[in-house]
Amino acid sequence: MVQVGVVRKKDIIQSVKTSIELAGGLKIKENSIVLIRPNANTADYPPGSTNPEVLKGAIRAVKEYDPAKIIVAEKSMTTLDTIKVMKYLGLYQAAESEGVDEIVSFDDVEWKKVRHKDAKSWPHGFSVPAILDTIDYMIALPIVKTHWTALFTMGLKSQISITSDRDRRQLPHGQDFDELFGNMIAEANLVHKPDFYISDATKCFVTDGPNVGTLREPGIVMATNDVIANDVVGLALLKTLGTIDKIQNKSVWKQPQIKRAVELGLGVKSKNEIQIKSDGVTEIESIAGNVL
Repeated sequence: MVQVGVVRKKDIIQSVKTSIELAGGLKIKENSIVLIRPNANTADYPPGSTNPEVLKGAIRAVKEYDPAKIIVAEKSMTTLDTIKVMKYLGLYQAAESEGVDEIVSFDDVEWKKVRHKDAKSWPHGFSVPAILDTIDYMIALPIVKTHWTALFTMGLKSQISITSDRDRRQLPHGQDFDELFGNMIAEANLVHKPDFYISDATKCFVTDGPNVGTLREPGIVMATNDVIANDVVGLALLKTLGTIDKIQNKSVWKQPQIKRAVELGLGVKSKNEIQIKSDGVTEIESIAGNVL
């Protein structure tokens, strides 16, 4: 049974801590090299990017395990300088203030081509940062929100941040490629999939996205070690907030990203494998009821 912690507290850092505890903890081995990936795809404040307080909470949680090194790394969209974006958003300062060992832009590292036999929507493979081969444990900090062309961006979609600019240009942006786009997103998780997800739902876009849209502020942080559980609970939350028809009027399990992820065995296969644990979320029954 996979546990998902869903928490709302006044203090976001405390929400991160409690959500991790409810999800069963990080289970990082001592002296591990840990990489934390916030969302800084564009220079847009939350929910366009990860709330810096969520990043601080994640760093503090990792420190409890006495890691050998903590690295914060991300890659912004093609035309942007990632370090400048992270500084503009306060993510760089948050990481620095918490004493991480390195702050890395994937723009500045060596890349290597990977191919996976099941990544059928990537017939030529895709490139990933070579540094990922040196990482013992990886945490993603996705945001729960809609996306104008991928329908939603959460844990599965966050994996696109480890793909190169050339690979991102292969993604079929447009309104009529839901299945292909969903397949490509899911298949990107076949290599270097994060070990844990701390999802920022303090603020969400429930239409458009990923950088602008109709804003809601549920004030929630979610945590789990399972990417499919993360995303179906995130989708269920969007439904309670009122969202786009393609999410509101469809089972979370029928979303292209989720369907392909289940086929690939990337996580849970049904709601019966998910246990939602909450703290301070009065609407949790409604959220759980949407995991259908």
